[in-house]
Amino acid sequence: MTDASRRNFLKAAAWLPLVAPLMRNGSAVPGAGGAVTRATLRLGSGPVGRRADGALASLSYETLQLSDPAFFSADNRPLVELFRQLNPQGVLRIGGNTSDSTVWSGYRGHLPEPRPRKYGPKTNPTYVLHPESLHRLGGFLDATGWKLVFGVNLRIGVPAMAVELGRAVREAVGSHLLAIQIGNEANDYEPDDAAFRAAWLPYAHALSQAGLPLGGPDTGANTDWVIDYARRYARDNVLVSRHYYRDAASRGSIPDMLSGDPGFYAQVERIMQVADAVRRPFYLTEANSYYSGGRDGVSNVFAAALWGADFMLALAQRGVSGICFHGGTLHSVETSLNRATPAHAPEATDLTLRRMAVTSRYAPIAGDLVTGFQPQPLFYGMQLAQRFAGARFLPLQLDSGGANLRAYAAQRGDAYMVALINKDMHRDADVAIRGMPGYRLQRITRLTAPALTNREQIVLDDHGHQAVAGMGDHPDVNVKHGSAAVLYLERMRA
Repeated sequence: MTDASRRNFLKAAAWLPLVAPLMRNGSAVPGAGGAVTRATLRLGSGPVGRRADGALASLSYETLQLSDPAFFSADNRPLVELFRQLNPQGVLRIGGNTSDSTVWSGYRGHLPEPRPRKYGPKTNPTYVLHPESLHRLGGFLDATGWKLVFGVNLRIGVPAMAVELGRAVREAVGSHLLAIQIGNEANDYEPDDAAFRAAWLPYAHALSQAGLPLGGPDTGANTDWVIDYARRYARDNVLVSRHYYRDAASRGSIPDMLSGDPGFYAQVERIMQVADAVRRPFYLTEANSYYSGGRDGVSNVFAAALWGADFMLALAQRGVSGICFHGGTLHSVETSLNRATPAHAPEATDLTLRRMAVTSRYAPIAGDLVTGFQPQPLFYGMQLAQRFAGARFLPLQLDSGGANLRAYAAQRGDAYMVALINKDMHRDADVAIRGMPGYRLQRITRLTAPALTNREQIVLDDHGHQAVAGMGDHPDVNVKHGSAAVLYLERMRA
């Protein structure tokens, strides 16, 4: 069996517990039935784990999004407000494929033809970045309070231009600048790690001499590249980074997305061993469900919210500082892939649908400057996970009763938080919470929607006034299939 065949076999096997109970006349019916499984969560007695970083819920956009200076601007109040609702201390990464096709308007030197990519679009048109976009970006960061990771063009091979652009970025955004990254997914145009280092080092030396903070390597995958980079260069960087997508959009499905990715979690643990040794934070500076723009009906429905919440907490538990979910307008993402997009939003009377239509399929935020902005399903899952920022993870044992149920426990001060994410497409879970003597359930936040396939009617709501008093330190909580809950437990007073 080939490696590819084996991966596909293992993925298919992982889907079976999700799909098998739902087969009805040969088709899967999400939410069918009404079975309830009994689960038990018990807080462990081992040492406390890592602390969830404040930058956990972060975002990534194509450099091309800066082509309209009004997009990332303090005057774009709806977008500013959504950023602040998501996370008051997030990281905005500007990069993507179009960063390696962008030239700085102020550079007057010679610009050679960029090298073709091995994968994805072989070439892209050249985009010219102007000072006004950077100045407006600085105002946007002031308004949101976010930090910036900014990617410069490695593929063109002109370190001097990168230095000029990096200086302009620093001047425009000031203390919001977290790092400059050199290139985007260089594994797509460099044949191996040695070739990448040869191309990267002149940039790194020039940018460092200019006093600019660096991060990297910003590879598409290639965990070995990341580990080698961290060992060689991380002490001269402020962060270590790579990207993540589960698979190609053409192979995306809700059962696949909800089945989890333990193989990637193992890779993260390898990276964290090195990142910890060099004392540098590790970021996924570009991530989402499926590459090539996401899968319609998968990446932009409620199932993606549950996937995102579980993915974020699983990685935060392992030490990942921030996850920049890629998104933006449909035009910016499709152009980065050398694909045509409609010039205007379709004529629809429903503003919500018009915003969705102009948005990349996996984006956490929908809309543009014409239609306005609104949260997408993934946004709500990110909000749920971000509630753990500053809390320290605790060991636990979960007997899921066979359901596709995930659980995370953490402590902030004198209070406990427990996330229960029921990704099962069929079975509700009655979860018995044990091992927290002296604590009572104070309130519950629930993340719900009518179905996993919903694009709207998604609710992240605090149920602080429901009848939870009197449950003592042994609460039982029901979590419907295709939903999530965060429990807040406080110490009982004598």
